[in-house]
Formats: sequence, C-alpha cells, structure tokens
Amino acid sequence: MGEVEEVQGRKDVMLERDPSVEDSEQPKPVVVHIPRVAARTITGPANLQNQGAIDWGHHGLLAYGSNYTIVVIDTKNVQPIQCLDKHKSMVNKVLWERSNRNKAADEPSSLQLVSSDTTGHIIVWDVVLGNPRTVLQEGNKPILDMEWVSGFDNGEQMLAALHPPYALVIWDIRNKTKLWKKTYTETLVSFSFDPFTPSKLAFLCSDCLLFVDDFTLSKVPSSNGRKFYISSPRSNPSASSARGSISNLTSVGLEEKQRTRDRLRRLMKDLVVGETKPKPDDYMTVSECLQLEYHHSLRHHILLVYAREVLILDLHINQTVGIIPLEKTASPLLQVKSVRQREVLYCLHESGSVSAKSRRRQLAFVGSPLDAPAGSVSSVDMGSVTADVFMEMAYEQRCQSEGIRQTKGSKVLGMAVNPVCERRIALFMNTGKVVFLEMRLANAELPFPVVASPGILSDLLAKGSSKANRHAQRKETLSELVGPLMNDCSVSMPALRLLVMGMLTGAASPLTVIRMCPPLTTRNWQQYTPLMAAGTTTGLVQIINMATGTVDKELSIHSYTVRGIEWTNLTTFLSFAYPNVSSTQGQVRNELFLTDTLTGNSLPLRTDKGDEPPIDMVRVSPLKQYFVVIMKDGPFELWDLRNLCILRTMPKKFPTVSALEWSPLHNLKSLKKKLASVEEKEQAEPMNLATSTPGGELGRGEGTDKQLVAREHFVFSDSESQLYHFSVEGNIVRDGIKIPPEPGVGTVTCIAFKNDQIVQGDVDGMLNIWDLKARTSRNIHTGRGWIKKMRFAPGKGNLKLLILYSDGVDVVDLKKQYERISQLKCPKDMVKVLDIDWAASDKPVLATQDGCLRIMDMILATSYSPLMDYELQDPVFCPSLLPISAVTNLQVLLSAQFWRDKYSLDFSTDDGFSEQELHVVKEQLELMDEEQLQYLQQCPLGTAERSLIAAQLFGEQFEVDFWTVALYYLQVAKLETRNSKATDVDQAAGVDLRNTGSPSPLDTRRINRYPHLQPLDTCYDVLCDSYTYQRLQLERVSLHESKRGDYQHTKKVIEQLILLGEMDRAVQLLLETELENPHYYTDAIKACLVATIQSTGAAQSTIKLVATNLIANGNIWEGVQLLCLIGKGLDACRYLLSYSLWEAAVWLAKSVLPTPETHEVMRKWADHLWVSGQKNKALLVMLSMCQFERVLELLGAQKLHIQAGLLLQACQEFGIFSPAVRSTEPLLIAVDLDFARQLFSLRNHQAALVLSEKLGEPGQQLHKEFQILSEER
Repeated sequence: MGEVEEVQGRKDVMLERDPSVEDSEQPKPVVVHIPRVAARTITGPANLQNQGAIDWGHHGLLAYGSNYTIVVIDTKNVQPIQCLDKHKSMVNKVLWERSNRNKAADEPSSLQLVSSDTTGHIIVWDVVLGNPRTVLQEGNKPILDMEWVSGFDNGEQMLAALHPPYALVIWDIRNKTKLWKKTYTETLVSFSFDPFTPSKLAFLCSDCLLFVDDFTLSKVPSSNGRKFYISSPRSNPSASSARGSISNLTSVGLEEKQRTRDRLRRLMKDLVVGETKPKPDDYMTVSECLQLEYHHSLRHHILLVYAREVLILDLHINQTVGIIPLEKTASPLLQVKSVRQREVLYCLHESGSVSAKSRRRQLAFVGSPLDAPAGSVSSVDMGSVTADVFMEMAYEQRCQSEGIRQTKGSKVLGMAVNPVCERRIALFMNTGKVVFLEMRLANAELPFPVVASPGILSDLLAKGSSKANRHAQRKETLSELVGPLMNDCSVSMPALRLLVMGMLTGAASPLTVIRMCPPLTTRNWQQYTPLMAAGTTTGLVQIINMATGTVDKELSIHSYTVRGIEWTNLTTFLSFAYPNVSSTQGQVRNELFLTDTLTGNSLPLRTDKGDEPPIDMVRVSPLKQYFVVIMKDGPFELWDLRNLCILRTMPKKFPTVSALEWSPLHNLKSLKKKLASVEEKEQAEPMNLATSTPGGELGRGEGTDKQLVAREHFVFSDSESQLYHFSVEGNIVRDGIKIPPEPGVGTVTCIAFKNDQIVQGDVDGMLNIWDLKARTSRNIHTGRGWIKKMRFAPGKGNLKLLILYSDGVDVVDLKKQYERISQLKCPKDMVKVLDIDWAASDKPVLATQDGCLRIMDMILATSYSPLMDYELQDPVFCPSLLPISAVTNLQVLLSAQFWRDKYSLDFSTDDGFSEQELHVVKEQLELMDEEQLQYLQQCPLGTAERSLIAAQLFGEQFEVDFWTVALYYLQVAKLETRNSKATDVDQAAGVDLRNTGSPSPLDTRRINRYPHLQPLDTCYDVLCDSYTYQRLQLERVSLHESKRGDYQHTKKVIEQLILLGEMDRAVQLLLETELENPHYYTDAIKACLVATIQSTGAAQSTIKLVATNLIANGNIWEGVQLLCLIGKGLDACRYLLSYSLWEAAVWLAKSVLPTPETHEVMRKWADHLWVSGQKNKALLVMLSMCQFERVLELLGAQKLHIQAGLLLQACQEFGIFSPAVRSTEPLLIAVDLDFARQLFSLRNHQAALVLSEKLGEPGQQLHKEFQILSEER
C-alpha cells in the first residue's frame, strides 16, 4: 500500500497510491477533480404516514418527506440537491416559504422550508446550510395541516398549523413565537384559506364543515364558526321545510318542468346550516371526504373531493353547483389541485395517472356574447335565459396521463403543482420514486394568440411590433396554453397532453447488503467514481453514485435475495444470492454472478452446481487475482479471477471457516522489474481499464503468458476461533501459521485486516487486535454484544474502524489506542442499522431499516451538509440561490435595459456583478429555455411584459399578479387614448377616457370596448374589466336561478337580478310566488313597482325616502334594491360602505355603476385595504382603475423603488406619460431618482448614471455623486 496524498488542498480526500513500478519515480503534481462525497441521506421507500408531504416552491425546487427525511430536488435537471434529517418521527407535511420581497440586499441567499412530523414537531429549515433554524411544538400529536397565512402584510412569515384535535395555532416564524391559539368545539381534520378573502377559512371536520369569517392576525377569532352538514335533497316539500335547509323544491306550477329539474337535482347535494345534524336519511357523511379546498380561480366556491366524485359548492347559496363524477372504469381519486391561472382542476387517481379537467362554457347563453363572433362589440343580455334550462358548472376532461406502472403494494402519496407555471406536476410514490409530468400542446402551435401578457395588439407599441408578429408564441405557463373562460374570441381549447418528462429513483428496499467500490488511488483517479452497489431482497442490485446521491443503474441480476457483493475493479463486481433456507437439510440453489456495470452484462459462475449449502461469503484478493467462495459449514473454493476458473476446492477435513479476510501484504515489490519489462512490451498496445488497473480483470485469458502471478495471503478463523494464515501463488495454496484463540475470545464472526493490524470480532462483543509488526495482541471488550461486521476506512495510514453491532455502530481509531470517535445506539439515536461501509476516508455509510443510505460525518451526528458541499451532476437552476443584490440586479436587467442601445443578455462585470456572480448568472441563463430567452429579446409589449416574464422566472407571485394586471390596463389605457376621438364617450362624467359609456342610470348593460384584447381571467375577480366582471356575475345568478329550491333561495336570486338591472327576469320570478305563500302580496306589489318604475323626480324622491328609512331600520338590502331600481347605485354603494360591507359595495359598483362612480367606490376600498394591512391588494385595485400615478406613489411608500421605476418606464412606452412630463412632474422625477439610487446600490453604475443624466437638471447633483463614488470604487 502506498502513501496518502491530499487532492486540490482538500483534506477530506485521502488518495491511496497503488503499489506499482512507478513508485520508484518522482510523481508529478496533477490537478484532478475528485468527486466530493458529502454527508447526505439517500432515501428509499416512503411510509404511508408521509402522505401529502410534498410541496413545489416558487423558486422551482421540490421538497418531499420520506420517512424521517426531507429531500429537496432541482426540478429542472431532476436531481437531489439537499436532504434534511433531524425529525425523530415520520414527516407528514412540508411547506416552502412564500416569496419574500422584503429581504435586505446585503442578506446572504437563503431558502426556508417548514416541515412537521407525527409527534407534533414543526422544524423551520435553512435549506442552503442544511440546518434547522428553530423547532416549534404544541403537544405531541401529529400536525394535521399547515398553510401560510395569505393576504395580510407580513403574512408570509405567519404559519397556520392545525393541532389535533381542535386547535388552530398561528406561529410567527421570524420571531419563533406563537402568535395565538384558537380552540374550536369540533374535531378538525384539515383546513383551507379563502384565496380571495384573507379573513375567511374553512375546516373539514369529522362530521361537518366549519366556516370562519373573522380570521385576522391581530387577535384570536371570537366566534366558533358556522357549522354545515351536507344533505341529499328530497322531492318531498314537508321533509324539506322540516329540515329548514335551503332545499331544492320549486314553486313553479308546471309539473313537467319540475320533474325535469328534480331529476337532475337528485344528483346534487346541499349544505345545511345549524347546530344539529339532519336526519340520518337526509344526511351525507363527510367522513368519506378526502379533501376540502377553496377554488383558486373562482370566488366563493369550494371543492369537496370524494373517491368517485368532486362536489363544487357555491357558498353564496350553500348548494352544490357542479359535480364532477368519475366514469365507472376510472380509478378512484386521491387528490385534486385547483390551479389559479385558469379554471382547471388536476385530479390524481389511485392508479398514478393525472387527469386535467377544465370548465366548460355555459350552454344556457344561447345567442349571448359567449357565442358572439370575434371582433364584435357585444353587450350582456339575460333575455335568452329561461327557467327551463337547468344549469350547472360542468368540467370536461382535457387530457390524462398514463397510469404509472406500479408493483404490488405501491401507492401514490401525493401530488404537487408548480405554482408559477401551473403546467408541471410532480407525483410522489411510496416506492421512493418522484415522477414529473408536464402539460403540453398535442400540436406544435396554438390555435389562438396567447402571449405572456393577458392580450396583445400587434400595433400597440410601434417599436418591435413587426418582429413580434414573426416570433414564436410563449407556451411556458398554463395561461399561455389555455385561453380565459370569459373570452369573446370564440376559439376552442387546444388539444393537450400530459406527458412524463422525468423520474427520480431512490434506494430500493428492503436493502440487504451494501458494498463500496475500490478506494481512490493514484492510479485510478482518472476513472474513479464513488459508486456503491446495494442489493435487495428482490435480487435487484442498484449502483448508486455516492457523490451525487443518485441511482446510476438498476441491474436485475438475481432471482433470490442478494446476500453479498464484492467489487473486482471499478466497474465489475461479484454478487451471490440464494433463497431462504426452507429444507431440513439446509440445501439451497446458489447464484454467483460477475456483472459489468458499464454494459449491464452478467456472467453466471458455478452453473454446474445443484442444491448445496448456502454461500456464506465471497472475498476478492487485493490484487484482484483470486477470490474465495465459502459455503456455510461446507467446502472452501479458491477461484482464479483472471480466467474465471476454479483453482482448488479444499478437502472436507479443512477447518470450517467462520470469518476470512485477505491480507494487504504481498510480494509485488520483488516482481517490479519483471512487471516493468512486460509493461514496456505492452505500451504499444491499446490499454483498457482492466489492464491498466492492478488487479483488474487482468486480461481474462488474453495474453496470460505475459502476466505475472504475485503471491497473496489470507487469514481466517475457524469455529473454535483459531486464526490461520495461508498464502496463494497460482493454484498453489500453502499453509502458514496457526494461532490458538486468545483467552476470553468467543466464536469469531468477522475479521478486518489493514497494514499490520488484524482485528477479530466475536459473538460476545470482544475485539481481538493483532499487531503483526509489534507482535502483540490485546483484547478489548466493547460491551455491546454480537459484532456483525467491521470495515477499515480507505487511505493508507487511516486505521479508523467502523463496527456494526445488533444495536448500533461504533467508529474507533486504532492509531490512537482504540480511541472511540463516535457511537450510535439504535433505536435511540437512529433506526436499526442493517449494513455498513465507507464512502470516503471520513464518510461512513449506514444502510438503515427504513430503506435509506445515510452517509454520515465522522462523529455520526449528521447525515446532511451545506448545499455548497454537494457534488451535483448539473448546475442547479434556482436564481434564488444567488445573493439578494445579484438576484435583484439580474431581475432588473431582464426587465429593462433602457440605458442600452440594444437589449442583450450578454452581461459583464460592468452590469454590477462580481466575477463569481457573473459565472453563476451565465450558468443560470444557459439553463433557461432558448425560446424564452429569444422571446425576452423581442418582447412586443416592452418593459411591462419583460417584467412579467422576469417575475415568473424568479417565482415572485405578487409581481406576477402586479405585472399581469398592469400589462392589461396599460393596453386598455393605450386603446382608450387612441379611440377617444372615435368613440362616443360620456365626457360630462369627469372627462374620463376610460368611461364605458352607460346610456342612462337605469341601463346597466356593459359594452365590451376591447373585444380583441384577451381579458383577465376569473382569478382576478374584481380586478377584471367591468364587462367581463358583469358577465361573470350574470352567468352566476342564472346558475343560482336554475338551482333555486325554496322561497328563500328564490328571494336571493330576485335580489341579485334587481341589483344587476335584470328587471324583466326579476318581475317574472316575483310573479311566480304561490298564492299560499305569506309573501305573495308583498311580492306582487314589488313586481308592480319594478315593472312600472318611473325615473321622474317625484317618484325617485319617494322611493329614495322609503329606501333610506328601510336602511336606517336595518333592512339594508331592501333599501339598496330600491335605490338600484331608480338608478341610484352609487348611493346604494355609499350606504353599504357606511355599514362596512366592503365586498358587497365593490360587487355592486363593479357590476352596474358607470366607470367614474365605480372608481369612487374602488378608491375608498383601496384606501381601506391599505390601512387594514392588505397593501398588495390595494396596489392591484389602483392599477385596475388605471391610476398609475397613485400606484407609483404607493410603491414609493412601500420602498419598492425598482418596481416603481419599471412601471414608470412601461407607462412611458405606452404613452401614458411623455418624456417631457417625466422630466418635469415632481412625483415622476422622485420615482426616477429613487430608481437610480437603487440601481447604484446594486452596483449597476452604468444604468444609474444614464438614468440620472436623462433627468437633466433634477438629476444633475445625483449624477455627480454617482460619478465620484464610481471613481472611488
């Protein structure tokens, strides 16, 4: 054995020098890249308790819990990049941090992850360092559910956790404290926050649903929520009225209509409010409910997932408005994900397939704007909707992935969807596999124009428009593949496919044996890869790269359980297997194979043998000339590894071998000269790995006449613990010395031999250490029982010994007189350890009972490392790993480059990056899609569109929303400016260019002024344009009408129709009130009033007086209806605002009021949002009113100077502000000055200097400061 060298200054890599003829020469220093083996956990099969423990982060990384470990995956390259191993019980939830824009520029890069386990622990992780930041606990029962609080300022650091049986706890992650705890009266199972209203959340309970609408961070909710039970409706009037529910009975006199409607409604379910359960025959238990989730793209809707159907509940009418049933042959459901960008549901089935279902347009709107030809200026009309039509929210299946081929007992544990693009899906299997799916177009091109923005007008921006028309369409997000539901352009949905795009395999299980390949030496470093072979009970052998933590190959070699593996060189290994011994004679059929990992070819050996005793061990000699095969209580075989032939079978009188090990000592030195002469002759011949590596396959029969045979030695112990020494040379085995057993040594179970040290371990935990050089022997009693296995660490002079016991592991150093370095006791410190080995000179490997391979540090304390210590196959695509300042600067450079003559992605240190940052930035850009980078350079809509794409790349969800809304309303503002001369606009209403032009206060129908502009989708709700929003509300009220049951339900529908201005339909429903109904007279009078309403001054005064009195007496909605009847919608909204009914006021204003009046209400709401801790939403509301100056002001107040500067640049490009105004308006100058300062602080001096110079006199002083500071640096 040779000397030990350090590689590239790394002390963790110990390089053995193989003995060879080159030892006499002075080695030249060679710079080599040795794969680094870091402490990590390679997970295997997961536990059923890990179900649902998977989450896809905004930065593109995926995390999932496997047993006690959290694994982090780079989804771009499908590779594990981190493992977090601190939980002492099963991980049951994982949650990535939300994107946080409030981090300081000088903060180091950090990724935060939260995980919980079945004993109530919540751990907050620093993923970059691999360390837990804090541990939170409330009780010792499993955490049932976790979600980040959304919608509130600083809510991204507030974690809501459900602690059984009925406690909701809000944890402040930043301050590591419990904010408050609320105990409810029901047994809670899971919960979901309303994505549209942060004060609302819903709980799934053991026998009901619980709705809370007073949630806030500042105090504990005062109420216990409203309880709802699910009932199956009947057609019996008495039963329905007895229940007191919102029933399905109608008051329509036509029996035929009623029968048709009732037949459909028997499929539907109601929600029943009340403290008592309905009767058993009416009651539908929710214990079968698998999941409760708010609809993410449609307000006031919630999903209840059952095994065979999904119910869609409308919380305004407490009734099911849609059912998604499964076909009889379909696999049952496990999970449903509602995505945000479009009304699409991803359904996970037990078979492992995923189906995508999208909302179908309502067929009831015959001749309505839904079917209007593209390009027409259409208006909303309810006249075609009749009571005959039964409507429901229908979802059609658009595509389905193929089921995953599963083995017996395999199950899908969870599904995660990429939150940014919403078209990539990850499935987590209990076998440890992670499968990646992607939604793609079935055809190459989209049938309609969808770009990054919600819409595009080819000539909207003169600059670059001609190039944009020729450029490929973006297909990166779901919204770019699928058009919005409320689109006037009658374009069918494109054909889609869900394809498997990648798969990550973990360690197979159950593991039975592991073996590391030969160690790194001076002669094999060019070919060396730290590979470990792991055998399983199924006969599978996995080849695992210990540097990257990935499975390189899976080789199905044996028919039985793999019992042992021995490497013969860096690429081939011997493995043996046999079935469990069942016969009384103990005879089995053994399998012994020699496998090449490069080709996968396996060569069977000993094929002529029948039933015989099982193989106990196989040992390969250090020079790879021989190997021995030892049978349990049977014969001993010596084989020639070169020629794969048996050299000798020991006689029956030969001692029974209980443990054997080859000696590292040999006579190679005496053969150097002979070997040198042979090598000189072979220099002209091509050499392969087997011939260039000592002890490789050694030619296997090729040129055997040229090969020299070195003498090698082995030692073994017999059943009486006597130690024997033998030497082998060719086919000659010479008997050496026999050493009697030491007093106190029991039956020897294993031997380790290195340098001059022979270590024997016995069944009683005794270690017998022979020092051949000093000729001394000593016994050490470990006190830990049966010693199962021992392994010396690689590297000459490294005498650290890894010892496996039945109850744990020890690491000792024989160099330091058996100093114990570390100790593990199972199951106290870790689950049971099955096998051991070394992955590197300081990295022990433990194969544990949970199916994991744990690469430990030397003190056996941790099996994880900082991110920078890992060896990765490919660079990680995650811009969030860059320093905060570099990330911000890169986002600015991708969003705008107005200081340059031409947009370019060729960055340099002049752009504000250090050399190291620049290298990483270029690496990240290379990992991006080529089409996306090309589109960035040709963006037809300029800065706003580039800012949107940059926000998507960096996973900044608020900025994605901000730029999506901004881009739409910038286009609206540009169109209004162009069309103001040609369009008949009511200029008297405040000279607003964005007025929708209602002809009179009583005519509330909207006109689509932008038919060619793709509208914002339903997830933006009140931020949509008025035409789209009103059409959405009219469709919804027609759906409510078709499902109305009892009188109270009908009354709600009438109220909505009156508020929306649909008077004829309201009158029709009022007249349908039956004579027996006590409200018949008032409804008849109300019908007369609605039908004969006059807009004269006297009539209006009277009605307004009555309305005011009604509101004052608490009959708010009756008064509001009267005000809307006479066109006083603004007054109605003001009354609603005075009663803090903000949501209702905004709904009414957006639905029926003219633009100036709508803006008055929206402005008040935005101010309310701003002061009530919802600043982000307030900004979006202001954007939706095209109040760009106010938005710039609010962005400045939030210190979001970069966002403000980019918005100002986009406004100039769209002609909202001219360059002259930009350089004279004080607010705009302040925005630019702050933007320039931010750019300079990011070290982007070039951009800061150009911007300050453009400002002229206002920026003169700042420009001088920048010049001075730039010169100093």
